[in-house]
Parts: sequence; structure tokens; C-alpha cells
Amino acid sequence: MVDLQMSPEVRALLGPEGLARAAEVSLADGRCVACSRPLDGTVHMVVRTNGSFTHVVYVHAGCGPSEVIQMGPDFAPAAPADGYDMTMTAAVLDHGGADLPVLVAETVGKAYVVTDNPTGELTNVVASHLLGCGFQMVTRLRQAPPQVDEWVGVLLLGHGPAGEDGLLVLDPDGGQFYAGAVDLPDGWLTQAARYGWAVLYVGNVCGLDPRAHEAKATARALRTAAQTGQLVGARIAIGTPGPAQA
Repeated sequence: MVDLQMSPEVRALLGPEGLARAAEVSLADGRCVACSRPLDGTVHMVVRTNGSFTHVVYVHAGCGPSEVIQMGPDFAPAAPADGYDMTMTAAVLDHGGADLPVLVAETVGKAYVVTDNPTGELTNVVASHLLGCGFQMVTRLRQAPPQVDEWVGVLLLGHGPAGEDGLLVLDPDGGQFYAGAVDLPDGWLTQAARYGWAVLYVGNVCGLDPRAHEAKATARALRTAAQTGQLVGARIAIGTPGPAQA
């Protein structure tokens, strides 16, 4: 169980919107940026900022305080392929009567760009990057978003980090958007083989357990993220094994 704590200066910097976003973050699979061990017990939020870019990370209470760290002018968002720590949830979800294979990616550490408008709105760095790559804002789940060219997901069945199923998602430049384990529910491979693609959603999706296989809970979390403008999506090509391997 994680008990997240924020110092007064962190709360003041993030403001009401940032605090609301922080409350939505699941740290179930998160790791401390100081010691790289799984987050548990009392966890402190650390904010790195240079005024226009804000990066939120987490440390164990014993590894460091909750604080705001002022960075230099060269501090800038990393591209997603540079290695954001992500969770990946797979599901088969109804979209307007069609059961589609879905992947939901969420960064563990949150990074935001602070907009120049009077409210100082926080824009998720990964979502902003993906919008520039052809992904679209998602407002409802009635139909799949358009497909983006040259993005591909490669399934590595039985070849994950601990012998489980693995997934590699590559961007058009060959960068690794995601490389790690994925727990596929019943029927996912069948639907992916049928369509040749999967819907990849990325955003601040609260409370998902990648191992739970709870389609209704996943759909509910995605709708909430979509309604609050926190979800982008696209269809990506999926490499699936042949029938003899499935």
C-alpha cells in the first residue's frame, strides 16, 4: 500500500489541477527514481521544473524528501521512446458493437508541459508528443480511432522479462515506445489476428490492474479519462503468432 505525500511547495507549484492529476496516478507498478525498487509504504513526490516543463517523479520516504527541484534551461521533455516507465494493460472492449483488441499504456512518472495561458494548464508530455505523431484525442469509445502509419506492436509470447508474454511497441523511427510484459486476456489474440491491429490508448487512466482482466473496469477508466481530456489513441499494426503458436 502506497501513502503518497507532497510538501507544501510541491502542492503550491502543481496547483489544483496538478493535484487532481496527481490523485489519479496509480503507483501500483511504480519504482523509486532513487533506488529503482518498487514503491511501497510512504512515498514522496518530487517535481523537477524549469518553469515551462514539469516532470513528476516519486521516491521512497527514506530515499529523499518531497521537494521542487529547479532545473536549468536545457531541461526538456524526453521523447517517449527514451524510456518512460510504463504499465501496459490489454483488454477486449466493445466499440459500437465490435469487440476490439485494446492496449492501454500509462506512464508511471508523470511529465507535463505548463501552458502559457492564465490557468497554467498542465499538458501530458507523452500525450502531446503522440498527438504530433498522428494519434487523436479520444472523447468516447464508440469506434476505434484511425490507424497511424509505421507504428507496430510485436508480440513476444513467452519471452517477457520473467518468461511471461512480452510486447514491443515501435514508433516509425524504430524507437521503443514500450518494451515489457503484457498479460493478454482470453480472446485478445483471436481479435488481434482477425483485424491485424490493436487500439493503443495512452493517457492518465486511473486504477487499472494489468493482471486483473476486468473489461468493464478498464472501459470505465478509459471513459473517465476521455471525458476529462486525458486520453489519446490510435490503431497500430500488431504482429501476431500463427495458429500453431497461439
